[in-house]
Amino acid sequence: MIQIKQTLTRRLDKICEEHFQQLESEIRSNFHKLSIKQNDFISTHLKRIVTSKPSELMKVHDEYINEMTTGKNKIKNLKRGLGQVFNYHRFTNTYATWYCGYDLAKKLNVNTCPYCNRNYTVTVSSATGRVVRPDFDHFFPKKHYPLLALSFYNLIPCCLICNRTIKNQEKTVYNKYIHPYEEGFGTAAKFNFTPLDVDSAVGINRNYLISELLNSIEPNKAKRCKESFILFKLKEIYQESHGGEIADIVRKHVVSNGMYLEKMKNAFPGLGGIDELYRIAFGNFYHEDDFEKRPLSKLTRDVVEQLTFTLPVLPLKIK
Repeated sequence: MIQIKQTLTRRLDKICEEHFQQLESEIRSNFHKLSIKQNDFISTHLKRIVTSKPSELMKVHDEYINEMTTGKNKIKNLKRGLGQVFNYHRFTNTYATWYCGYDLAKKLNVNTCPYCNRNYTVTVSSATGRVVRPDFDHFFPKKHYPLLALSFYNLIPCCLICNRTIKNQEKTVYNKYIHPYEEGFGTAAKFNFTPLDVDSAVGINRNYLISELLNSIEPNKAKRCKESFILFKLKEIYQESHGGEIADIVRKHVVSNGMYLEKMKNAFPGLGGIDELYRIAFGNFYHEDDFEKRPLSKLTRDVVEQLTFTLPVLPLKIK
């Protein structure tokens, strides 16, 4: 799992604020569909509902439930009108001329699925129409938490497979799973592979057992990583789909006796630092901050580290 990090071109707080400003008037225009009790709470806490960080979203939701079920004029149907007020269907309308999912996805510019890091999630639109954008997963599913259907930190740009096929409406709990706006697997969890036959051990076949390797130094985070591995069926999918990529790296390690990077540097002295050398050698990015730029970057780095390739002495600084 890859973190959706703040960068110079992706200022999350700014994008979140703009998200609220774009949606506020449309949301408020539908308040008449709510009961008075709902209206009072949501109008007072609207900005919190839309802009709260992941750790605060459930607090807002629980406050809403508590308010609606205590005191005078208790609400029996707690979801009444919420789907019309926090109108996700309108937000994801492909033909929208108003602020919508395409605009948010374009601003976030997340190139690969943060959940699986297997599929591209680019956003493409033109003056003539919308072409493609990532799905938005509701970390807290809108079926169970319609109050949070348009909350910025509850909208995770991801691939269709992770969102609709695997996670779907699975009821997630904060602090049980990795939340991409807060963290990725980092050093707490890595992909680990074990060859299941002799040919795979030398990279000629692609028969590997994939598992997660958890870091005992980070037990709490490692536990969340394990739950996310299970939730998104990463072991099963990677084992079925990506043995070929592992075999290619294993083969490079075997034929070079672990000196593949050094031999590449000697053969092509014009190559720059470790970033360029690694990218040319393995077709992916070396630094974790760049993992989201290309699919399978996390797997590639973990396999390379498990095999222990010797890094050459380079004249340029490693960033």
